[in-house]
Amino acid sequence: MTLVIAHRGWSSRQPEQSRAAYVAAIDLAARTGRRLGLECDTHFSADDRLVCLHDLDLERTGGLEVAARDLTVAQLKGIDIGSWLVGPGATAEQRELITVPELFDLVAEARGRGVDVLAVVETKHPNPRGTDVERALADLLRERGWVRADAPVRMISFNPEGVRVFAELLPDVPRSQLQYPVPVLAGVEAPAVSPWLGMVRRDPDLVRRAHEAGFEVHVWTVNDPADIAFCLQLGVDAITTDQPDVALQLVVD
Repeated sequence: MTLVIAHRGWSSRQPEQSRAAYVAAIDLAARTGRRLGLECDTHFSADDRLVCLHDLDLERTGGLEVAARDLTVAQLKGIDIGSWLVGPGATAEQRELITVPELFDLVAEARGRGVDVLAVVETKHPNPRGTDVERALADLLRERGWVRADAPVRMISFNPEGVRVFAELLPDVPRSQLQYPVPVLAGVEAPAVSPWLGMVRRDPDLVRRAHEAGFEVHVWTVNDPADIAFCLQLGVDAITTDQPDVALQLVVD
């Protein structure tokens, strides 16, 4: 069955990469009894911790032109990342970003009560510390014992060197090579490739070629029901979406 991945949490309902976005996605998985991925992006904070944040800075979501790497986690948690979406009535869970370990805690707690969710962590590049981000992620996974193929986590990145380094550190943990704007199958050091939806629209046969080359195909970011149905017809293995509720309704056994 095609895996649905909630892009930055349930980001069409809650502020992206907030605790509220991930809790909402977990609740959706619990209600539907379906497997769901929880995608996050990660950057270093000033105190060398991995935080869930897409952009290099907080301007778009927090209204501040300051890079995550220049603030400690405590300082980052003091920045309101939710009111831009939900207004002045945002709750603490909607306002505050979370760290990657805190996302892992949510995954572990949910799985402990039988909810089938997994973390999908994108290591962001370019960044001043290069592949230190992959090494830090690998350290976090070792601490939790999430080092096997059945660990509730996947690593994804646009950076081939980052994927290669992570593969050397934790070869059994699933990973995927994000791709844009040109598909590349030769030399990919991951069991899956993740093309942008526009690439698949232009070249639907990419899915067949990737499968024949031995790769899973995970497509991003797919929100329109017609596009979701199109990807399912092609037989993709995973869909990343801001609308996980819609995607889960369309994905059938």
